Amino acid sequence: MKSTINAPEHHGSDQPAADASLPPHARLLLLLAESAPDTACRARARALMTQDDLDWGAFLHEAGRHRLLPLLGRHVDRFGWERAGADGAAIPEPWLFTNSLVGNRIRNQTLSDEFGRVLRELATDGVPHAVRRGFALVNSVYHDIGIRLIGDLDLFLNPADIPRAQRVLERLGYTREAPPGPQVPANSGESGESGEQSGPSAEHLQMTFLKPGVRPSTAEFHIDVYHQVFEERTGLSLPATTLLSRLDPAFVCGTETSVLGRADGLLDLCALLHEKATAPRRTGAPLALPLSKFLDAALVAESFTADAWQEFTDRVREVGAGHIAHHALHFTSVLYPSAVPAEVLRTLRPDDLDHLEEYTSIEGRQRRWTVAFPARLFIPDSGPHSGDAAP
Repeated sequence: MKSTINAPEHHGSDQPAADASLPPHARLLLLLAESAPDTACRARARALMTQDDLDWGAFLHEAGRHRLLPLLGRHVDRFGWERAGADGAAIPEPWLFTNSLVGNRIRNQTLSDEFGRVLRELATDGVPHAVRRGFALVNSVYHDIGIRLIGDLDLFLNPADIPRAQRVLERLGYTREAPPGPQVPANSGESGESGEQSGPSAEHLQMTFLKPGVRPSTAEFHIDVYHQVFEERTGLSLPATTLLSRLDPAFVCGTETSVLGRADGLLDLCALLHEKATAPRRTGAPLALPLSKFLDAALVAESFTADAWQEFTDRVREVGAGHIAHHALHFTSVLYPSAVPAEVLRTLRPDDLDHLEEYTSIEGRQRRWTVAFPARLFIPDSGPHSGDAAP
């Protein structure tokens, strides 16, 4: 790897021209998968809104599947898209989006209050821990508790500290869930998406704790405890014992706590994107990888300075995760071209780029996508699927 990494001259996530082969509803969603779309982006979005062939039902479905409804609700409210302008562009049934924003803000605040108590009790009992993704990202890059969907609290803990952590959680009313069997529940984990993954997707999940909720929007409180960043199938290791030795202090869920250091945090997001894109799946199944996960990575990447990028590439080299980091950041840069400096991508780029088009079948066979990116993000649950080339 090169010895120095230059930060980009401009931070921002200016979107490329959407693939003309995509249907209008997919192109519109790609434009609006932004925390703060600029004037040019909004103008292109309004132009799409006036097209007669825009399928608003499909747009709503994909917005939900890609976990962007609350974010779109903020766009509708902030830019007045519930009202038709001179161009006739408007969002039909805008209340679906704004109500999602308001409801998600209330739900996330309820989760934050509960998980803040958990974090304080862990600290009081001297249990080292780090908040992973979710609320850590709300605090660091979203700065709005309402616009990102959050399903649970993900924590890194040292394996040796788990008995003490379990006593804290049981004192707070949590019950340890039985470990997953050969098949991982489709909605397990922070994201809550359905998928085709089997056992390996939970190899680095140490245990889950559940507590009955207090209202319909929070039927239960869910805490996942991890001890490793990477799945076993990757052959890589970045354990909690290492992560917890280099944490950053942060204010999360209303309390002082710790999050992953900046290099570890972005590498963790890269590992998630790679995991979901390549995990074992039934042949031809849709890709259960929401745009919201790419937005997470893009916003973190945009916050990086030259020093942060150097630290990140050094960390990737130390762990041996170049192909994982390149895979995740390559596709992130397709969606958000200015998020990742070109020099970083060149530094991470392996000689063989086949890994960008490959995934594993549930039978363990190597398969190749026949649908280009980002179109593969919009493969429907029924209809034309990925197809497969010979393994």
